[in-house]
Amino acid sequence: MNKVAFVQGRLVDLIDGKIQAFPRDDWEKELKIAAENNINFIELTVDLKNIWENPITSKIGQEYLKGKLSKAKINPLACTADFIMHSPPWFGGIDNFNQMKFITEEVIYGLSNLDCKIIVIPFVDQSSIKNINHQIAIDFLKSLTKVLEKKEIKVAIESDFEPKKLKSFIDELPSELFGINYDIGNSASLGYDLYEEFDSYFERIIHIHIKDRILNGTTVPLGEGNANLKDCFKILRKEKYEGNFSMQTARDPSGMHVQAMLRYIKIIDELLDI
Repeated sequence: MNKVAFVQGRLVDLIDGKIQAFPRDDWEKELKIAAENNINFIELTVDLKNIWENPITSKIGQEYLKGKLSKAKINPLACTADFIMHSPPWFGGIDNFNQMKFITEEVIYGLSNLDCKIIVIPFVDQSSIKNINHQIAIDFLKSLTKVLEKKEIKVAIESDFEPKKLKSFIDELPSELFGINYDIGNSASLGYDLYEEFDSYFERIIHIHIKDRILNGTTVPLGEGNANLKDCFKILRKEKYEGNFSMQTARDPSGMHVQAMLRYIKIIDELLDI
């Protein structure tokens, strides 16, 4: 059965006006809110700023977080590595490559301790490699192979590549450790064809981000953008997609974040049951 998670930070107020950020002061409060509303799955978030204050990055923090998750009866399905976007390893030379490799491995160790099996590595926005030689990115991902094998964690790559190029990229990486995080909203914003995407690499999709975006534009409430949710879920049901989903949906401008999330989750539950 597919599980539906909220992305950490989506149930509390924005941090510095950002649509997505680790809620350093409110993450415990957020878990309580999720538990009270029977939201039982989470995608964790790690930013580069104040990264060592994130409980994922220390053994003491991991045990504390594990206890809080257990008390709230919330399971971590994935973790989005936003810290990669803040200082992409494929830019900045060898020192940055090595520093980001060290940080990524520390996060992977933490996720293993939390029994969280997927780390989402973004190749979008500031970390996009769409218009550059992607060999350094391949080298970075392959440098994680040993720790991924040891800790039984998979990388889900979120990319802005057009379908055939993304297939070519993912084919360079072993399927037992690397898959694709498909983001239906990002694809809609880029104008990609859903059917061409799924024809190209469906078998490598291991996680899905749910949001809606307008063509060449920003995130909007589900159903108000160009994301073809109906056809997407029709294909997912037909092909018996076995992975999970995370709600990376639009924030509510009035601050009714929990109500908005519950409304979005209901939409996805209905699409899964059709």
